[in-house]
Amino acid sequence: MLPENVNAILALLARRLDPIGLGSGSFEAALTVDERTVGLNVRRDVGEVVDGGKVGTATLRNVGPATGLFGYTALSSPAGFVKAAHAAASEVARLADLVCTARDPADVRRTVKRLDRLSDVLCSVVDAAELVRNVHPDPKHVDAANEAHSILSSLLNQLNTHQGLYAALVRVFETPSILSSLSTEELRVAQLLKADFEKSGIHLPDASRRRFVELSDRILNLGHRMVLSAHPSVDSVTIDDPHTKLQGLSRPLIESMTGRTGRRAVVRTGSSSAFAVLRMARDEAVRKSVYVANNSGSEEQIGRLEEMLVVRGQLAQMLGKESFAELSLGDKMVESPENVMAFLESLAEAHQPKVLEEISRLQELKRIHTNHKGPAPPVINAWDRYYYGQFISPGAAIAPPGSTDPFHSTPSPASATRDSLASYFTTGATFEGLSTLFSSLYGVTFRPAQVAPGETWHEDVRKLEVVHETEGLLGIIYCDLFIRERDGGGPPARKYECPAHFTVGCLRRIDDDEVENRQGADELLRASRFKQVKVGNEVRTYQLPVVVLVTSFMRPEGETRPGLLSLSEVETLFHEMGHAMHSVLARTNFQHIAGTRVPMDFVEVPSTLMEYFARSPAVLSTFARHYQTGDPLPPALLAARRPQYSPLETHNQLQMALLDQQYHSRIALSPTFSSTQTLRDLHTRMGGGIPFAEGTAWQVQFSHLFSYGASYYSYFWSRRWVLRIWRELFEGREGNWREGGEKVREELLAHGGGRDPWVGLERVGVVREGEREGRVKGRLEDLGY
Repeated sequence: MLPENVNAILALLARRLDPIGLGSGSFEAALTVDERTVGLNVRRDVGEVVDGGKVGTATLRNVGPATGLFGYTALSSPAGFVKAAHAAASEVARLADLVCTARDPADVRRTVKRLDRLSDVLCSVVDAAELVRNVHPDPKHVDAANEAHSILSSLLNQLNTHQGLYAALVRVFETPSILSSLSTEELRVAQLLKADFEKSGIHLPDASRRRFVELSDRILNLGHRMVLSAHPSVDSVTIDDPHTKLQGLSRPLIESMTGRTGRRAVVRTGSSSAFAVLRMARDEAVRKSVYVANNSGSEEQIGRLEEMLVVRGQLAQMLGKESFAELSLGDKMVESPENVMAFLESLAEAHQPKVLEEISRLQELKRIHTNHKGPAPPVINAWDRYYYGQFISPGAAIAPPGSTDPFHSTPSPASATRDSLASYFTTGATFEGLSTLFSSLYGVTFRPAQVAPGETWHEDVRKLEVVHETEGLLGIIYCDLFIRERDGGGPPARKYECPAHFTVGCLRRIDDDEVENRQGADELLRASRFKQVKVGNEVRTYQLPVVVLVTSFMRPEGETRPGLLSLSEVETLFHEMGHAMHSVLARTNFQHIAGTRVPMDFVEVPSTLMEYFARSPAVLSTFARHYQTGDPLPPALLAARRPQYSPLETHNQLQMALLDQQYHSRIALSPTFSSTQTLRDLHTRMGGGIPFAEGTAWQVQFSHLFSYGASYYSYFWSRRWVLRIWRELFEGREGNWREGGEKVREELLAHGGGRDPWVGLERVGVVREGEREGRVKGRLEDLGY
């Protein structure tokens, strides 16, 4: 989620929301530095280390001299974050002065490189702080990371309106001899930087630019607070006479909610217990009470969301745009709100018959269950959907209701206990399977790495090196996989709720940096993660990418049972690893376009592609073994338990994508704007046969409205391309995927944000006539039918 991860900051100089990506370049040979061999069998011991067995805990943790987080000695204590933030600000000021005062042609020629280095200095602190403030168990570290993040996020917004930096960049474009000397990649970076300055109101008068920074800071603050409070406003529902009213649930499950007396059950909203009630409780009134509470939103939460939407609209109008959607979509593949609406509405229209067919089946089940006698079919309410849905779709009995994240599903940590397949998917074995798959696609494998004292934020965190068969070490992945235990028992300890991919460091060429007067964060956050690469007759040095994978999977139980994953959690892990590999497989020279720094409506393509591999029996057969018996996963069991994606779930996601567009249209600035009324009107207009649930305000839990603002359509946009890529390169070619994998790497990953994604998709052969020109109507086949 790249995290929503996503990196809740407006991108410095067009820094793309959430980080992932690759770059160009012919890498003939690799001479790696700091590639430590730990003497383990790579494939087997990846699983042992991830599962936390003896090899992982005794051999690889707390090895060598003490350091700080991520290997940065400066981050060995909470105070180091604030020190690093101030050091970064000082270094940024120095680099900005160099850029602004450059007049000699040779000096002006360094402008793009210096701006990229400036961005890297800032992001080295901001990205580390973003991760730590979301996952670190120590409040002191969280507070320090928040302070550092706040200091530099405000600076980022100021830099976006810095006239001196913009004028320096304009000098590059106005000097023909310099402009013609830029490489293709360097020119792309310069163009992106210039466009982002202009998108940030660089042309506005001084007072308006200051107002722009104020509004941007408010959006960041409101969005961060919205994400932190993206949960039901009602904490729990109390149910009297639970053994009667909760019929349909197992006795142990009921007793887990009743405590010692057994007289009342307390159902915590957002919990696996709440999901169980919606799926299994026969009493409709009970299901309704839990559903309404689960989707509740307070006036404070609604007000915070609406204020963020209004401020976004105000910011867009300052820049001469009608809406935030118009401002946001101009540099995306889809280009305009009109194109997005045409795409989504045509998809919804084509999909409507599927929705009505499923509603009809649910109505028939409810008619039988309730002995309904009227001439009209019974109404299917929102709280009926999952109860009756389990009888027509195996997937409906597994998928958590009310998920608002199509990119990173968030099943309960207890979900594996409901899934008969979980015994075949240990966390460690799944990583072995991923390593095997990436070897067949890209020639890369995972290698367990030593962790120094102080390098990670929790003892659960494991460190993997990504190693290419000929190119050597490509990057580092820290894996924080398991739900946190709370000392003394009780609910899980604090941790980022959604599965997410965070980028802590991007690939960037550094041997051509200016080394004189190096200071500040540039030295403070310097770790020994460098790689020398031979390109032609030239040896270059690159800063290696460092990414963090965060999930909340079920914990192992000592040495008796490893962590087990449901099938949906396997898909989630594959999805997030798709983001991580997008970052790691990079070969760009510039941080600004590295990894996932690509248009938002392309960033989910590599990760969504990985979900297709997660559903492939050929892939699953390479690692799915029963953790006790070692027996392979029976194909018949896999076929029987594979989730069948409900048309109603697709309908729900289409509604959310359309709601995102409406919230970010000009109606947000109407004096009568109400986010709940807008949701109610859209729900009614889209039909589907399920009435709007009065008393609910689930939009306050739709956290992607912040991190994916005006871009939630990207889920369906990505699915369209991924389905075609899968059919073009991989379907029916099991065992011979290397050619397709190399094509994906070269055309879709290797350029990062350094090339228009349309070019790569065209070269893969999946773009149809007229689609790039804006004729983007959706078809039923784009949904996989």
